[in-house]
Amino acid sequence: METERNRSNEINRNRLNWGWRIALLYGGFVLFMAFLVYKTTTVKDDLVTKDYYARELKFQEQIDKQTRANLLNEPLQWSVKGNEVELKFPEEVSGKSIKADVLFYKPSNAKQDVTLSCVPDSKGICLLGSGKLSKGAYQMQIEWSADDVTYYNEGTVNIH
Repeated sequence: METERNRSNEINRNRLNWGWRIALLYGGFVLFMAFLVYKTTTVKDDLVTKDYYARELKFQEQIDKQTRANLLNEPLQWSVKGNEVELKFPEEVSGKSIKADVLFYKPSNAKQDVTLSCVPDSKGICLLGSGKLSKGAYQMQIEWSADDVTYYNEGTVNIH
């Protein structure tokens, strides 16, 4: 009988009592939270643009430009040729003074964003890129004007 009590006392001593269990639970929680804080500080959080909030306030102007672009008989067209993007402006704006600013936004890396300007030739064609664009997917944001009337188009291109 005494050996049985010694065994049960020995087993009880080897088990953790409820105080230690609570301490281990809280300690594990603290370590888990510290790990989450560390992970959140190492995640890249590039915004679309650095002045994102200021541009958001001017969004109605952009909607108006986009509406004007959609009302054209022929849309602005683009195609990828190697590492260059060709823009073809609509026939109805030919003969007008056309200027375009194109933001190539790379969602995977904000450091590879490129802004280019162009003036089309007599056929209404602009070639953009010429080695400034690396391989990958870009979101294009095209803001252009024809004789003081502004337009806006956007789309996705994949540079090979």
